[in-house]
Amino acid sequence: MARAALVFGAILRALWVLVLHPPADHVYSDMKFYVDSAIGLAKLNPLERFDAFYPPGTHVLLAIPLSLVGPDRDGLFAGAVLWMALSALTPYFMWRYARLLLPQPAAALTALFCALWPLHILYAGYFLSETPGLAFLVLALWMAERAFHWGSERDGLFAGLAGATAAAMRPAFMLNVIAVALPHVRRIRAQATPVAAMASGAALVLALVVMHNSTAVGALTSVSENSGLTFYLGHCDVHIVRTGRPDGINFLFGTPVATQLSRGHDVNFPDHQIWDQGFFYAQGLSCIASDGVGHARVLIRDVFDMGLSTVPWPLVNDDGVRDIANLANVAYTCVLPFIVFGAIRKIRGSWRQGGGRGELMLVGQLALTLVTAIVYFGDPRFRIPFDVFGLALAASLVADRIAPPGPIPVTDPGVESHHAAEQHAEAALGGIEPAPHEDRYDTRSADADGEPAVRVDDTPEEDRWHEARTRADEDLGLVDRTAISGDEPREDEDSTPVEERS
Repeated sequence: MARAALVFGAILRALWVLVLHPPADHVYSDMKFYVDSAIGLAKLNPLERFDAFYPPGTHVLLAIPLSLVGPDRDGLFAGAVLWMALSALTPYFMWRYARLLLPQPAAALTALFCALWPLHILYAGYFLSETPGLAFLVLALWMAERAFHWGSERDGLFAGLAGATAAAMRPAFMLNVIAVALPHVRRIRAQATPVAAMASGAALVLALVVMHNSTAVGALTSVSENSGLTFYLGHCDVHIVRTGRPDGINFLFGTPVATQLSRGHDVNFPDHQIWDQGFFYAQGLSCIASDGVGHARVLIRDVFDMGLSTVPWPLVNDDGVRDIANLANVAYTCVLPFIVFGAIRKIRGSWRQGGGRGELMLVGQLALTLVTAIVYFGDPRFRIPFDVFGLALAASLVADRIAPPGPIPVTDPGVESHHAAEQHAEAALGGIEPAPHEDRYDTRSADADGEPAVRVDDTPEEDRWHEARTRADEDLGLVDRTAISGDEPREDEDSTPVEERS
């Protein structure tokens, strides 16, 4: 089911991006900045100050197909193919990540939900940071989870490279990558190798990002220069911000939520430039100080704006697309509180028996969307990449209904058995022989690729090991240890042949 959903989802994305809604036909606002900057890189033009305003990861990535094919319409079509491919790979990466955290049926449903999620399909039709940023984020989470479980330097390096690339498109995504490492802090000495590899990969990408922006600015700077303006727009009652520039060009910026709701008032700063971060941070802090305790209302409003207040931008600008996006957004936002509540109940109910760890990780990843709303401002566009975690939690709850898990056996706290399914599937790639392990959630095979079902054996672990060892000794023709030592079998020892007992 998971593989069929991934293929069908890829077909839908290909039809949408390459036939029905080519991104090259919708180049304006943020999309125009990414395309113009990518064309400039492809032509090897000198960097301008505005090239550092947005995080550079998106337009640097888009510049790759433009450089290979040409900085023209053909190059933009190649960029659309890249965006389509990354959008189609996201459900696959999420499926592999979910197989490390959730039971097999829940992971398959996660692939189904993510592959068919309308908002992610629709966003692939725009040259925006959401599609590539989400693909690299989920890839980083998958690689990081593998790295910490198996102590793999290679997986850790890939996780760092992918995570920093995602952060170069959406800086808030770095928090999600860090969240994967937090549960392993208590074993930091054992995990020193993958952590070092992850940090090295992330440092390499972030150093290139800072180098790009510093070259554009002419001085050492950060990942982007728009955080001050974003902070100001989120904490002050502002509709449109107009700023000046020495060459006489004015910039106009406003949030999609404020624009759709006609909220706030217009402001003009002719003596300040749009990237004057110190000035805009000071303006935002002044608004917070002026509101005092009442500023809590603004924060609550920003959280609410992540869901129901408006139609996601830029989907709201396209007839036909607007209705589909609005329906999906409202439906998901209304159901999400029940999904989170159900997941928390499941975690509390299964935690003492060793379950709920995967759901807890997903709840933590989903909760990080609130950081953007509280620190900067709320917008459905900022929340939509995090929908993959809500969909995975929904898949876990639905799987409990259609494939109820059996009793969760008490296991050695030092053994992280939730990785059994992924370890079995990936063993051939890394030359790792998976240790024998029974699926603690289900009586079916731990392999999700259609292997025959396996019956869960209730025999104690020690007895099963003894039986397997005895059978192996007999097959090899080894002499029984009692014959060598002269020891007599105990009276309570089971004399039934191994074949009959097993």
